[in-house]
Amino acid sequence: MDTYNIYMDEAAADGLNGDSDLEVNFRVVASSEDEDDAEENAVIVGLDLVDLLNLRDALQREIDNFTLLAFEAAAMGEDEVDALENDLP
Repeated sequence: MDTYNIYMDEAAADGLNGDSDLEVNFRVVASSEDEDDAEENAVIVGLDLVDLLNLRDALQREIDNFTLLAFEAAAMGEDEVDALENDLP
């Protein structure tokens, strides 16, 4: 079974928030096709396919949790606005 290397590459900052902006891009490369120095540059080295699936699932859970919290906050905000509008004469 092949293993995979995950790299985190800095992308050009757009300067929206001054110098604090930093964007990164991730790329996954099969070890058999990797031409970079993975031991030196990779964020995570030597993941097999099962590890990648587990990583994907963990990331998806965190994204889903964040999205749900944001949705609940927006819904609660709308409910409060509706309640205030209905209480006005």
